[in-house]
Amino acid sequence: MALRVSLEHRAEIGDLMARYAWALDTGDFEGYAACFCEDGWLEHWPQGRCHGREGLRRATDSLWYDTPNHYLGRQHRMSQVLMSPEDTEAERGIRIKCFWSILQHDVVTFENRVFGMGTWDTLAVLCDDGEWRFRSVFVDLWINGQVPWKGESRAWGRGAGPNGLSNSRQAAKERQ
Repeated sequence: MALRVSLEHRAEIGDLMARYAWALDTGDFEGYAACFCEDGWLEHWPQGRCHGREGLRRATDSLWYDTPNHYLGRQHRMSQVLMSPEDTEAERGIRIKCFWSILQHDVVTFENRVFGMGTWDTLAVLCDDGEWRFRSVFVDLWINGQVPWKGESRAWGRGAGPNGLSNSRQAAKERQ
């Protein structure tokens, strides 16, 4: 039987994910950084991989302040959360994979909308103080038609395809 994540650990990691989203969506850097190990990292487009507190500060400053009003009113939602134990030579923790979406209330137009969607691939570790924190957070944004798909390429309609390629371009790529 495969190893499973205990209900207690699932609940604790679910709380960590909620604290992460609340801090990110309310501009609380200290709360956000507290969700990560000291040497943890975030990889997010377009900021790239951001290591440690300094990297997290650079990422959040870019997200929150590069374009006034752009980040306000966001609400990150994680769904279909999968958790599995991960035990390698390098790391032991819980691998978290989920879909995410961002709802946003535009503070200028007062309109509500879905801002973006994607997937999340994250490693949470139990730290010496007994708290779960993120060692790594990889955020994959669904842009330019790039969405995960394991089924047959015929699912893609005309003019679209995996990695934003048209069916004919995708078929040619698959033949290579």
